[in-house]
Amino acid sequence: MSKENYHQLLSDVIENSLLHLYGQVASNDHFVPLAKRNTLLCKYLKPKLKQPEYKVIKGDIKRMVLVGQRKGGDLEAKLNELYTLSLSYQAKANDAQRLYDLLNILLHEHGFDSKLFDESVKAKPDVIYILQDHLENCFEANGKQTAPVSMLIESDRVSALVHTINDTQLFNAELAELKEVHSNKQQAHILLHP
Repeated sequence: MSKENYHQLLSDVIENSLLHLYGQVASNDHFVPLAKRNTLLCKYLKPKLKQPEYKVIKGDIKRMVLVGQRKGGDLEAKLNELYTLSLSYQAKANDAQRLYDLLNILLHEHGFDSKLFDESVKAKPDVIYILQDHLENCFEANGKQTAPVSMLIESDRVSALVHTINDTQLFNAELAELKEVHSNKQQAHILLHP
């Protein structure tokens, strides 16, 4: 799992925990003291420790629960602090890092490998090829993307790939026209916009 996915999952758990707490507090006619707030948050978080989708942040969730169970602990304040840090991380992630994260997601979750394009090597199906000069010219030194990145692929899953990329919300993907279309090989040119 990429760093960005880890932070997104952690951010989602923190945000949903706080929303759960605030929903419970809003539905209560009386003031909800700190100890009761900690109990509500711990009850919400504990079941997540056994759910496989939260395996990578299990240690973080355990630490959150421990804060809520500790005498004088303020889990709500800790979650708000962690949420602020999580937002700060997401704002700092640059476009080059997002491309790296996208390629990792496509490989590990969808089986699309990626390589730099080399004319001397025969292209393989379901492998994303990226032009070296695009990596050099589409990004500034600080990692900011200044032009669309081209990806070439031969696959019968091109439409699914474009939808998958767009679903990550890391980039906007669009199919570009190929000058030479080989419909029997289903080759595609995909442009990634920031």
